[in-house]
Amino acid sequence: MKFTKLEDEQREFFDRNGYLVVRNALDSDMLKLVTAACDRIVEQRCDGPSGRTSLVNVLPEDEIFIPLLTWETTVPLVVQLLSFNLRLAKSHLIYKYPDPPETKPSADWHRDFRESPFDMGPHRCVRLLIKVVYQLSNTMTPLSGNTVLVPGSNTLTQPLEIPEGQNDPENAIQLQLKAGDAFLFENRTYHRIGLNRTKVPRKCLMMGYSYSWITPLDYDVQPDWFVEKVKDPIRRQLVGGSKMSSTEVDPWPLREWANQHSLRRASEIEFEP
Repeated sequence: MKFTKLEDEQREFFDRNGYLVVRNALDSDMLKLVTAACDRIVEQRCDGPSGRTSLVNVLPEDEIFIPLLTWETTVPLVVQLLSFNLRLAKSHLIYKYPDPPETKPSADWHRDFRESPFDMGPHRCVRLLIKVVYQLSNTMTPLSGNTVLVPGSNTLTQPLEIPEGQNDPENAIQLQLKAGDAFLFENRTYHRIGLNRTKVPRKCLMMGYSYSWITPLDYDVQPDWFVEKVKDPIRRQLVGGSKMSSTEVDPWPLREWANQHSLRRASEIEFEP
């Protein structure tokens, strides 16, 4: 995996706001290939456009997704923000189709990662997951179906406050992205799906990364026939194909990569005197 340095200002922005935009994350060729694969999957698995299509564990459904496991513009940033001790937790395809005029905005503000926000409570939630969302369609205009999120909500230790009579917190924003852009956000960042008042679907593919000691979100183990297709050692670690050890005797491929680039775990940076 090629190395992309997480700049200090990017780390500070992500730590403070809970998200980070990466412009032109996918080159034009990869964008076309990924979009074509996603369109094919949606066509095969869904009856037709209606509301919101949400398909999970799509990684094994097309080999074009395999390079995204270690995509150089995004995944090195995840490693630097979370850890080298990673596994793919989720591969999630979402198509948000145009909403009827009478549709009201969603009020489903939430944090991610199953029941963890409820088990831990707002004051105990920690960073466990970072999702990379690859934008496959243009969402540069308002109300184009893109994610709405609350900057800084990743640091909240109290429930999210919404003014009486309002649908959203005062500082909520809807990201405006071009096809090929990506954004990263963590599990503690409050977000909801946005209205789509355009005439075209909002398309995105999400790849979520978490610690290897946490059960993946949308699969138990990937099928052997797929893992055998993943030849790169780091990618095999991310899909659970490497035999992982809690000792330092046989370093994981991603640990070795991190050492080559003098990377440290987030805890070592955060608590450095």
